[in-house]
Amino acid sequence: MPLELLLDSRTAEEFMNTWPDTPQKLTLPAGGLALTRVINANTVREILDSGCYPATDVNVIKNDNGVHPRLFASGDRLDPVKLKQWRDRGYTVQMRHLERWLSGMATITRSIQQQTGCVNYVSAFVTPAGRQGLGHHWDQYLSVVVQLAGTKTWDIWKPRVANPTRAHLTTVQLWQDDWVQEWADNGPDMSFDLAPHQVLVLPRGWIHSPHSRGDDESVHLTFVIKERTPLWIAERLTATVIEDAAFRQAVPPTALSPEALVDCVGQTRDMLIKHLSALDTEYFARLLRVAADTEVDQDLI
Repeated sequence: MPLELLLDSRTAEEFMNTWPDTPQKLTLPAGGLALTRVINANTVREILDSGCYPATDVNVIKNDNGVHPRLFASGDRLDPVKLKQWRDRGYTVQMRHLERWLSGMATITRSIQQQTGCVNYVSAFVTPAGRQGLGHHWDQYLSVVVQLAGTKTWDIWKPRVANPTRAHLTTVQLWQDDWVQEWADNGPDMSFDLAPHQVLVLPRGWIHSPHSRGDDESVHLTFVIKERTPLWIAERLTATVIEDAAFRQAVPPTALSPEALVDCVGQTRDMLIKHLSALDTEYFARLLRVAADTEVDQDLI
């Protein structure tokens, strides 16, 4: 099973029943050695040294400061000479969406989606020794971090918000500069040092500030899994009204006036309730599972 490439069988089974709500450090299972045959630290470095990767899926960052792609690319591809200059200056390189460009990674992410019903993608991060790319932030998706080479320290703090999503309660929307000093004064709630073939499970919302504090370059993969939510089901339930001609009728401008709009909203709500009450839930559930297994989520593009 694909999750068993990243997690031990007990943890993988727990994932299938309840998504984790607390960070945990694990050891890459024996089955995970198959993953390292698909991609490892040398594979990642060879891609960077060859430039065989689209610049649009690469970020070059140091202490939260990014570099414009034209400064490390030639045309639409990485420029290995330019990129090495930035790496020598201590910048982290993030290669997003490995599943788009490496067939082996595409197979793994598709298998995870078919196993869990959740869209996912994978990035690689290369951070020079003693440096940091991204500072304090939280993510809106579950992350499974697999260390390939070197070591990385993950300082972690409890969530500021519950269950953030890409459209709600993101770091960018809520950020306050004085939080960083507060976190520095109080210290992390958890701290994990990841060595090669160790794994960090990081639930969404947990604040983290990873550092490459060792003597060697750090290389790790981050598998990002977007858990399905009741909102995802509700959005697709609502979308089924397109089949009902009553929902496709034009609303006259007078119905959009402040006075009339309240009645229009009420009528539409009643229509929606009636429509959903008559929905064949078993048939809809079969369609929804097909969508879960096959759809490409635009949030992850």
